[in-house]
Amino acid sequence: MIDLHCHIIFGTDDGAKELENSINILREAYEAGFTKICCTPHYIVPQYVKTKSENLEKLNIIKEKLKEENIDIELYLGNEIYVTNNMKELIEEGRVSTLSDTKYVLVELPLTQKIIDAEDMIENLTFEGYTVILAHPERYIYVQKDLKYLDKFIEMGVYLQGNYESLIGKYGKGAEKTLKKLLKDKKINLMGTDTHKEKTTYTKMNKILKILKHYAKKEYYENITINCQENILKNM
Repeated sequence: MIDLHCHIIFGTDDGAKELENSINILREAYEAGFTKICCTPHYIVPQYVKTKSENLEKLNIIKEKLKEENIDIELYLGNEIYVTNNMKELIEEGRVSTLSDTKYVLVELPLTQKIIDAEDMIENLTFEGYTVILAHPERYIYVQKDLKYLDKFIEMGVYLQGNYESLIGKYGKGAEKTLKKLLKDKKINLMGTDTHKEKTTYTKMNKILKILKHYAKKEYYENITINCQENILKNM
């Protein structure tokens, strides 16, 4: 499997704190069957503003430690960018990273309150040739109340990324129900862990995947766990 959403670069956001935590989490990921992971630290002003170069420096430290520990996972760099009207400039200035320097950008919306011009902000980025991946749409309260909110994004080519642990109720019944509905309608393009800590998503994958296979059959299951992620990393 391939994971394109996690917070395991130590000391960058609300995820892993120390190098040891990063390695422990990646060991769990390897044991769960993940072979490639794109690390996506939050970029939220003013809380989390580590630059692309700062994140890359720490990622390289993690890569070296993985070799020492014989943990065979390929790591890439990205960001989870909190939606803003200057995302294009942030990318061009090297403040944030697309997913592994591809055209794909992971974007997060507010969990509880709609931003009136969020659609325009994302559409402006798509006009510049980027493909936006909307992080965990099932967790947004306004999406849970009205799934039609996502229609405009889908029409403009935005990808929807569901969180694995939503399927087992981590984010509440509303998120669980919404993700299952989106999966039934085949509107989810890819799944991600959104892992922040040790002993969380990666250690629960057996249970989660059994549930996922109930809602995503065969080819669709392969697409949202591996194939879509592969194409993104290949910039297809």
